[in-house]
Amino acid sequence: MRPVRLLIFFALGLILTGVLRWATNSVDSMSGLSAVPTPAYVALTVFVVIRLVRSPIGWGGIGFDVPCKPISHLALGVLGAAVAILIGDLLEPVWNYLFGAGRDLSRFDETTTTLPGLLGLLAFSWLFAALGEEFAFRGVLMRGLTSALGGSRRVLLCAFVLQAVVFGLVHAYQGAAGIAGATLHGLIFGGAVWIARGSLWPAVLAHGLSNTYGIISLWMQANS
Repeated sequence: MRPVRLLIFFALGLILTGVLRWATNSVDSMSGLSAVPTPAYVALTVFVVIRLVRSPIGWGGIGFDVPCKPISHLALGVLGAAVAILIGDLLEPVWNYLFGAGRDLSRFDETTTTLPGLLGLLAFSWLFAALGEEFAFRGVLMRGLTSALGGSRRVLLCAFVLQAVVFGLVHAYQGAAGIAGATLHGLIFGGAVWIARGSLWPAVLAHGLSNTYGIISLWMQANS
């Protein structure tokens, strides 16, 4: 399978895992499959990465050819997190007005009622959301597609928008507001990678910090 076709397959597969997660969260008869989406997402990512690194794209084409610049990447990550948090808070009333509800985060209710649950969710968020999703969406999908199609600015722009849209759809389990919010966050995190000339680390940090803020906010609400 050629890299472009492989990455289109990857994008569609990601959307399907998002649909499955939505179904297990929203359809009673599907709730028994709630443990399936995450392993399916991981297996799909591993399969595509193996195929890509064996192609001319290699590891460099998905984000491992850019040296880490600790100070500038740290600053960019913190800035990205601040923008994501600010936009998320400012747009929450807009989502309520447009969609009749904000993001549906009910699947996290049980894990934010105790301190062990909070710590476990934070660890999961940094490992699978911050690191895993940035690797999958901004590395494999955005950078991989850019590399496969020649690396021009127009191609990068198309890949930048595509990864954000797919990222939004994967969060369909959070409702319409979740799709809209995740799409905007995908643009912010993708922008951090773009500004960092392809390095994923600023986006990983921005993603992790913004999620940490959201998780702690949920925990404080649950225990207030």
